[in-house]
Amino acid sequence: MGQRPDVTAQLGSVANGEAGAQDELFVLAYDELKRIARARLRRSGVALTINPTMLLHEAWIKFAGAGEARINDSVHFYNVFAQAMRQIVIDLAMRRATDKHGGALVRTELNEFIEQPEKSIEEMLALDAALEELRKCDAELAQLVELHTFGGLSLVEIASLRNVSERTVKRHWSMARAFLGKVTRGCSAGD
Repeated sequence: MGQRPDVTAQLGSVANGEAGAQDELFVLAYDELKRIARARLRRSGVALTINPTMLLHEAWIKFAGAGEARINDSVHFYNVFAQAMRQIVIDLAMRRATDKHGGALVRTELNEFIEQPEKSIEEMLALDAALEELRKCDAELAQLVELHTFGGLSLVEIASLRNVSERTVKRHWSMARAFLGKVTRGCSAGD
């Protein structure tokens, strides 16, 4: 896996209102954001009616619509996208869970075998609630979970982005997983 594109300079151009800066940012970050979206959907373990391209574009609409929100650097940019993608997936899962939308039904496709989702919607919603509890206690640990679990960054990449040692990130990851596992009673944040 290659390095994530550093988009800090483009973020400055967007903040200054330069013509075409947002388009330039989108083109520069597109492949990485699509990889993050693909990983996000794969890790959700819930069969949703959205593909990585749609998830990326929905998150971009949220980003572009925020307008006045200042994003400082690449780390902040990718974290904002991880949060946006997480919220989109959670919203879809909650809609899917409602009786009005057939929440009790299991979506299947006709093929040689029937795939069952690895995580139930209830587990996914419990993880989301636990993550919000973690954010109240320690926002940095919550950000770490979002970057790794929802943003698809490896612990090595997160260490590099945060300018800390990999060992520190692994220690924080262990603390976050312990907290989330305790709160969700067995649901894990991922590997």
